[in-house]
Amino acid sequence: MAELSAVLAALEESLPALAEATARQIFAELTTYARVEPAALESAVARNLQTSLIALREGRVPAPGSLYGASQTALERYATGLPIEDVVRGFRISISMIHERFVDLGIAMELPAGEVVAGSKILWGVGDSFTTRIITSYHDLQVDAALRDARHRATVVRALLAGRLPEEAVLSGINLHTPYAVIRCEPAETAAEPIRRTLERTGSSFQAKALVAVDGTAVIGVVAQRPAPLGIPVGMGPFVGVDELARSDRIAGEALGLAQRLGRTGVQSVHELGWRLAAVSRPDAWVYYADRFLVPLAAEENFADEILAAVRAWLHHGQSAQRAADRLVVHVNTVRYRLRRFTELTGANLSDPDDLIGIQWVLELGDPRTA
Repeated sequence: MAELSAVLAALEESLPALAEATARQIFAELTTYARVEPAALESAVARNLQTSLIALREGRVPAPGSLYGASQTALERYATGLPIEDVVRGFRISISMIHERFVDLGIAMELPAGEVVAGSKILWGVGDSFTTRIITSYHDLQVDAALRDARHRATVVRALLAGRLPEEAVLSGINLHTPYAVIRCEPAETAAEPIRRTLERTGSSFQAKALVAVDGTAVIGVVAQRPAPLGIPVGMGPFVGVDELARSDRIAGEALGLAQRLGRTGVQSVHELGWRLAAVSRPDAWVYYADRFLVPLAAEENFADEILAAVRAWLHHGQSAQRAADRLVVHVNTVRYRLRRFTELTGANLSDPDDLIGIQWVLELGDPRTA
């Protein structure tokens, strides 16, 4: 239609002036754009207006995937740290300005009302396509940045645990004059990042920042203070100087494994696990006690659990048969019988402190040859 061609020709002629006016309007309405160079903004606005003009000429809304100019704008604005919301608002201002100019020219040049409405719909469709593309591009950029950050964190943490002190560790906030403890946990994959953030945030102090990373299936890092408890087991080594983190890491790994075996959740360190950590570090002694005080009970089949429950209750209640019976809700003679049966099967001497230590050991930790 001749009228539409004339309107679009006039619109194209006005684009340079419209680009300048649009840039001024964006600067006036959006304070975050102060960090964007005026020439860069005018260039982006000119791309937006040209995209809108092409859509009007072709009579169709471009697909989001074809708006390469939007991806370029996203890259430029992301680099300056602009919020995605303001980038979209900036483009909406561009669409509003060109729409207003298109309608003014249409009325002045007597473009049929149907053509004005059709052109308006195309312009708002361009706005929707641009919004879709810009959000997708921003998301991709954020994902890429997150992956780079994750790889960087894991590299720095691994270096620290290996006894090295890369420059990046200091840049990440590691205080060389503050003791740190290594933490380890193995959350579900979907929960790894939220747990990492929680451990890093709550493991940081006023004096020093924690550094925690997702490394494969594990979350590992160094904390300057005891982090908040979580609903999963977290092994923590002792607080040491940064040159001793390898030792703290070894103990954190042992604490995690033991906490998982015992079904304990929250932060588990030497303080919570005590002698148990020393016990698991000596598998030879562990197997010896298991062979003495657990394996012989296999002959009792189902009755073995009742015998062990009686021994456990007796130990946990001050070696009192009556209190153990109250806890188990059985007659005191039943407890005495089960204790006697335990000594008959195992040869244990319940008056010998050495035997009591071994019995307590395997009652808590089980047989090391089983899960």
